[in-house]
Amino acid sequence: MCNVLVLTALVLLLGTLNLARGDEIQKTHFENANTYTVKIRSRVEYPFLKDERGSFSGAGFLINKTLGWVATNAHVTASNPSIVEVAFKGEEFLEAELIYVDHLLDLAVLKISSSKIPEFAKDATLECDVKPVVGSPVGAYGHPFSLDYSGTRGIVSGNRYRWGRYWVQTDAAINSGNSGGPLINLDTGKVIGINSATYSKRMSEGLGFAVQMARACRVFELLENGVDPSPPFIPVSFATNEQTQDDLVVAAVYRKQPVMWSLKLGDRISSLAEDLARNFNHQADLIHALRGKNGPVELLIERSGKKQTIVITSRARPKLIERIGVHASGIIFDSEPLKDDEVMNPDGFLFIQSVAEASVGALSGIRPWGYLASVDGNIIKSTKELCNYLSDAEASGEKIALVTRHVNWDYRAQTKYNSHEIKARNVRLVGLHVPDGCG
Repeated sequence: MCNVLVLTALVLLLGTLNLARGDEIQKTHFENANTYTVKIRSRVEYPFLKDERGSFSGAGFLINKTLGWVATNAHVTASNPSIVEVAFKGEEFLEAELIYVDHLLDLAVLKISSSKIPEFAKDATLECDVKPVVGSPVGAYGHPFSLDYSGTRGIVSGNRYRWGRYWVQTDAAINSGNSGGPLINLDTGKVIGINSATYSKRMSEGLGFAVQMARACRVFELLENGVDPSPPFIPVSFATNEQTQDDLVVAAVYRKQPVMWSLKLGDRISSLAEDLARNFNHQADLIHALRGKNGPVELLIERSGKKQTIVITSRARPKLIERIGVHASGIIFDSEPLKDDEVMNPDGFLFIQSVAEASVGALSGIRPWGYLASVDGNIIKSTKELCNYLSDAEASGEKIALVTRHVNWDYRAQTKYNSHEIKARNVRLVGLHVPDGCG
């Protein structure tokens, strides 16, 4: 009996020691996060599509000290920030340059002067190869509600495909200010994700999402090798089957894209011919596999129940940081090449990227996410031409008549046109790299 009691006591003691040792290891990983986690603040004056106007703050982490690269979320920096700054713990903010942004991954990469990075700073160790294991302990690190360098603990509760992308799901609390910060595996200390989103607390409890590090690592690797990692043109649309979670069956083929693929309706894309072991389930898998590939690529497809290989051309979409738009009266116009433009925008109208609240454009009833059909009866399809026309109108002080088109119900039509009269004000080209005047 005494031996049993002694053995039980030893088991309990060892369990307690292991728990204590585990807690100490996790504390160490949180302490180490202070050496690579940063604060980020940005200001957006002229927002493009999917961005918002205003001042924003969040977190990020150092991924390459030699190059001065910091990773964060796209929604923290936007694609056209007028100001973006980075600060290490206990240090002043440094001016940063946006070198890559990707709305599909909610990923941005910033560059700061490597000579200004503090000596204590270290690169985060990234988990680029192993898929996060459900149930493993994690910590979300960042600055929730301006509580700088705070950590919350939880577990990986799933690997999910939602909103057209892959996520690490976690019950570790992710709040405003955590965005862009590291999601850390507390067993290994490696960063397995980039904290990005959470469901409203009114709707759920313990549902947070982080960008999968494997997807982000592919971008980092390509950037380091001088290769454009932008998502490729996909000249087809896929039908989604909600029961099988399969969305790689071709439903439409477009012929007016910069690339054309010899696919037919009903084809299913299976994998790259060079990597048959990695089957595609979603469009995000195809995009991930084609990043950095420029030229002919062999795809394995299934057509009429039979496997076969076809050759497609892979080409990256234009970099978001290189786009240039036109601002006038609180409205930003730009071209927005979409794969179904031959159906939705066959005339090549300029896209209404955003309309500032309480601006002249907003008061005139102009709404974003539509098209500019005409200006004073003229169809203008280039930002340079539009900038020149609106600049002349601003100089004359005369009102201009804009006709816009939106997807909306009208008699026997799914699009509706609206007429607006405005005065052109503050006409200028906008973007990270704009020429003087109207170019």
